[in-house]
Formats: sequence, structure tokens, C-alpha cells
Amino acid sequence: MKLPSLQHLAAEAVRVVRRFPLTLLCAFVLCGVGIYVIHLDYKEQQKLEWLFPVLSAAGLGLSSTLAVALATERWGWRPARRWGAQVGVVALLVLWYALAPAQPNLEWGMRLALLLLGMHLAVAAGPYLPELRRSADTPGFWRYNETLFLRILLAGVYSGVLFVGCALALVAIDNLFDVKLDEHIYGYLFVTLATVFNTWFFLAGIPHNFAELEQTAPYPKGLKLFTQFVLLPLVVLYLVILYAYLGRIVVLWTLPKGWVSILILAFSVAGIFALLLIHPIRHAAENTWIRTFARWFYRALFPLLGLLAVAIGTRIRDYGITEERYFVLVLAAWLFCMAVYFLVRRGQGIIWIPASLAMVALLSAAGPWSAFAVAQRSQLSQLREISAEYGLLKDGKLDGAGQRVPKLSLQVRQRITSIFEFFADREATTQLQPFFAASLSLPDSLQKQDEWKQQQWYQERPFAVSGVPRTSQYTTANNEQQTARFYNSAEHHDLGQGRYWLGRVESYRYALQKDSVLTEVATQKGAFRLRTHARGRQLLLEQRQADHRWQTQLTLSPGTLADSLARVYGSGNEGIDRPLHLQAAKDQIQLQLFIQDLTRNEKQDTIFYEYSGRVLLEVGEN
Repeated sequence: MKLPSLQHLAAEAVRVVRRFPLTLLCAFVLCGVGIYVIHLDYKEQQKLEWLFPVLSAAGLGLSSTLAVALATERWGWRPARRWGAQVGVVALLVLWYALAPAQPNLEWGMRLALLLLGMHLAVAAGPYLPELRRSADTPGFWRYNETLFLRILLAGVYSGVLFVGCALALVAIDNLFDVKLDEHIYGYLFVTLATVFNTWFFLAGIPHNFAELEQTAPYPKGLKLFTQFVLLPLVVLYLVILYAYLGRIVVLWTLPKGWVSILILAFSVAGIFALLLIHPIRHAAENTWIRTFARWFYRALFPLLGLLAVAIGTRIRDYGITEERYFVLVLAAWLFCMAVYFLVRRGQGIIWIPASLAMVALLSAAGPWSAFAVAQRSQLSQLREISAEYGLLKDGKLDGAGQRVPKLSLQVRQRITSIFEFFADREATTQLQPFFAASLSLPDSLQKQDEWKQQQWYQERPFAVSGVPRTSQYTTANNEQQTARFYNSAEHHDLGQGRYWLGRVESYRYALQKDSVLTEVATQKGAFRLRTHARGRQLLLEQRQADHRWQTQLTLSPGTLADSLARVYGSGNEGIDRPLHLQAAKDQIQLQLFIQDLTRNEKQDTIFYEYSGRVLLEVGEN
């Protein structure tokens, strides 16, 4: 086999740039942002309000720009129309960036997953959408998707092997030649290969001659063996288990368990995937079993879909619709439609599978019919029914319901807890405001607090106002107990007379950057902060000046203390228990560090220090 020349590789790379410029641009954006955030710790990443919008928009851009580029290319659109379509995609990505929150909640995470699924399916079906009107399948659609699937696998293998090989080479250079490499270089390597290289390599293998795909080609023998002897036996195994469970349900006349929904969906997906894999050879004389299997597979789906409908319907009747139940219900309806369609069409029209599923995913992501809007309306309706049934409302409000009706049953308290937590997890607690007279909006005092504190307030607010005790879904009548919980979330304590207890501070090598801010506090003399310096050797107390710059006021040296102790007790000891205290004072400012743990680490010519302790800051009167 002749290996490609460097000139050929360069020409292919240029061809990919010309063919898919916006898709590659999205990959470079992902790479650049990924490399940038490697340097940041968790708190610094949380402060980047643009991080999630940019990453999610670029991720969506990878598949959406590719889908539009391939579709317009096969449809034969002129360059002006192609670029017009791409501009439309970019406008939608800008809209997503503008609407996306700085920190995604559960709802936005699921919405992003739905859009990514829809866009990937659009890549699979988009170029062949005109084939939906044909009475028979075109060979090109199957071969096109076979190429995409194999190229994805090949790109993953190449990227993985390159990363392992290059990482081992860097380790060898580090250890054999004593070359001090940046500790972030492995992250740079991984991000670059996973974004730019993987995408570029995948795009280079996408077919550009769609007419050639319509020609007859030999079917991969390995794929047939995999489907016939691995995938189909698993489908049959699932079928036997599910029908045995269905028989048990009928004999005992009991309601099915909710978990059976997952197994039915897995069985359905595996069966449809298997039929797609062997679709091109179904008409061969020696493969009549494929047509028989396909016909009976779709027929076998109907009783199982009935079982699925009963299982999910029972949960919806008792607890209302959530996004997960919405997806199960929608997928069950989609499977029913596909089964009827392929029985009528005798297995023709496989393009309807990705095309219709893409439409379902995109419609489920936004709008009044979306999973999120339907789930919220259902949960509000559930709360309204429960409140009316058990007399929890006074003047139409739930305020103080727990005191008015103190003997609520365990099941009712669990249902109310589930509804309150549903909205809190999605940062949509304000949707409950019509049920409350007291405000459920975040108070001004918490507006600038950490996100976890705000989320905790949202979690607790409906329970505090309603007086309904929070009850775990795992609580039973036998182990139920009433618990009163109190806490103080303040990190710093003003002890009075200019004394501030800063609580616990920690400086660890793998948790912080080289110079990281440990804590910050506002005092009567302005804002102060503690910052670790020189790989933990020094702890700096800095004060914010009028020009907003930070000026060092005091310095403590845990590293110097660790060095002196190591000289006395040795650097290889397993730990020595003794009092450890450092203090410094200057101009009516005094800082004391009560060390609980101090570690000195020395590797070759690099020394770094790790410590944890508690800090007392004293600021004198002016």
C-alpha cells in the first residue's frame, strides 16, 4: 500500500479548510477555551460568565455547521445560498450564546444534550432529506452513514493512540533528560487532539462525491458477523426477558416496575440499530431470515410498548410529568409510529429513523410543547391538586400550611418535597410564587454570594415559608424521624474590636495554582485577602488600595518554618505532632496562623509546601 506524501496530506488539510471552514473554526474555539481554562482553578472558572455559553455554542456549531454544509453541498446550492445558510446557523449560535446562562442548571444541561443529539442526527439525515419522498431507499444514504460511523471510530482511535504516544514521549523526556516541562502540557495535548486534530481528521474522511455512494459496493463481512452473532442474540435475549416479565405481570395482575421502561427502550434501540446495520443485504436470497426477523421484531414491539405505556402512565398519574417521563412517553410514541410505518412499508424508508428522531429531539428542547415547559405545568398542576385535596391553602396561598395542617401523611409530604425540589434543581423556584405570599426571589444580601449558597437558599425557601417539613423519598413509616437542622454559612466571623476569625485556610499543591487567593474579608479598614506565594512558601496578607490594586501588608513564611523543622527532625519523618504557630504585625495590623498540618515536599530541585490551619486577623482602630 502506498503511503500518502506530505504534499497529499497538506492538500487534504487545505481541502477540509475550504470545505468546512466554520466547523473547523468551532473546533479551534473549543481548543483555545479548553487550553485557557486549564490554568484556572474551580473558583476562577466559576467567575467566567462567558465560559458555558462559548463552549456550548461552539459544541453546537460543530455539528450544525457541518449538517448545513453537507446538505447544501449535496442539494447543489450555489455558493451564495450556501453561505447564506451558514450565516443563518451562525445567527442561531449567537442567539444561543446570548440566552445561555453563565452556570447551566439541570434544565439547560438537558436542553443542550437534546440540541446536540438533534444536530448529530441532522448530519446523518440532512443531505438525504429529499429522499423522504422516494418509495425505495437509496444505497447512498446507508453508505454515507456507514462512512461517517467508521470515520468517527477511526478518528477516536488515532486521537487516543497519538495522545498516549506523545504523553509517554513527554514523560521520557522529563525523566531521561531532566527537562522541566510545564505540568499543564498534558492537558494542552489532550485538548488539542480531542478538538482540532479529531475534528480535522474526521472531516477529511467525509465523502465528497455523493454520486459515487450510489454505486453498488461489497457489504463488510465483519459487520454482518457482528450483527448476526453478537447484536441480534442480545436483542433476542432482551425479548425473552421482557416477554417473561410481561407474562408475570399478566399472571399476578400487578403493576409493572418503572425500571422496565429502560429495558424496553434499550431492546428497541438495539433491535432498530441491528436492522439498520444489515439493511443493504436484506433482499439477498440467502438472507430471507433478515426480512422475517424485521417483520416479527416490529410486531413484537406492540405488546412491550403497551407494557411501557402502563408503567410510565402509572408514574405520571401518581407524580405528574418530569422531563425523564416526558422523554420516555415521547420515545414510546415514536417507536409505535416507526413500528407501524415499517410494517406498512415492509422495511423501506430508513431515512425516516434519524430524520424523525432529530425532529423529536429539537421540538423537545424548546417551546410550550418542550419537555421542560410540559414538566413544569404538570408539577404545578400536581401541587394545585394536592393543596386543594388536603386543605393546605389559605387565601389561595401555602404560607404556614405546615402549621395549619400539621398531621400530613408521609406520602403527601414526600410528594410536596419532590415538587419543591423539582423547581429548585432547575433554578425555577419563582414559578411557585403564585402559591406564596412571601417572596421566593433571592434577597439582595445573597446576590453576590457563592452560587452554592444561593442554590441552598432556593432549596430551603419553599419549605421555610410553607412550614411543610422536607421529607426524603427514601423515608418509610418505620424509619421516619423529625429533624431540626441549623447552620451558619458564614466563612468569616467578626469577633468585635477589630478582630476577625477567618476560619480554615488550605494551601495544597494540586488544588491551587502557583499563586492563589485563599480567602478575602471586608473589615473596618477595607478589604483584605490571603494569598499563597512561591509554591506555598509564603502566605501574604494584602489590602485593597484606593486604586483597586492589592498591596502586601504582612508576610508569614510556613515554608521557612517547615525548612527549619526538617533540619531538626529530618526530611523523611512520618509526621511529628507539635504546636505550629506563626504571627506577624505592622501598623496596628496583626495576623496569626494556627497551623494544623504542614508538609514540605522536595522533588529533585523543586520544593513546595502544603498546609492547612486557622487564621485570626486583628485590625486596630484608626
